[in-house]
Amino acid sequence: MAETNNFLPLMLDLSGRKIVIFGGGSVGERKAKLFSGCADTIVASLEFSQDLQELGASGQVRLVRLDLLTASDSELRELISGAFLVIPATSNFELNQKITAIARESDILINQVDTLGSVVIPSVIKRGDLVIGISTLGHSPAVSKYTRRQIEGLVTPEYSDMIRLQDELRSYLKKHVAEQRQRKAILWKVLESEVVWDGFSESYEKAAERAYAIISSYLENSDR
Repeated sequence: MAETNNFLPLMLDLSGRKIVIFGGGSVGERKAKLFSGCADTIVASLEFSQDLQELGASGQVRLVRLDLLTASDSELRELISGAFLVIPATSNFELNQKITAIARESDILINQVDTLGSVVIPSVIKRGDLVIGISTLGHSPAVSKYTRRQIEGLVTPEYSDMIRLQDELRSYLKKHVAEQRQRKAILWKVLESEVVWDGFSESYEKAAERAYAIISSYLENSDR
């Protein structure tokens, strides 16, 4: 097992990656909902929650009906063959350990729900292209949940609009402002402008209009 101080948060492109989740209950459901939009997600279990059945019917996940308690090692190996990540999320500790051991034989990454595995899946907040992961490395789920609530109250949906606007302004400034340091200063001026942030409550266009006004004013003053 990796030491906790060796964990490092990373953003991974999971396109086409195979994620295998064992367990069709609430934990497996939560994991499947997280990965279904960005990876080839498979859930193996004898029974599935209603939400998992709906995810399967819509094609967002693949459901494999299998009695995991009686499944042979070869059946489990075949199921996880080629997987990028395996998540043993059954209610049976011994079964989870067995799946973990089989996955380790093939050096597959493992997210364990009973203990700390090789991968820790954080609580995730998404605001468009802004992605925030929160984890206490399993030491305090309550603190993780509390922190998420605090951040969700601060990072409003307007952050997604600001990212879009900043990206637009970066492209514009690269064409009109030669010095990188000056471009950076302008972008920060827009980012810290309450007038621009308030504009998003009306529309993206209104916020953009105010941002470009700031740019024009800044450039006019710098030319004097």
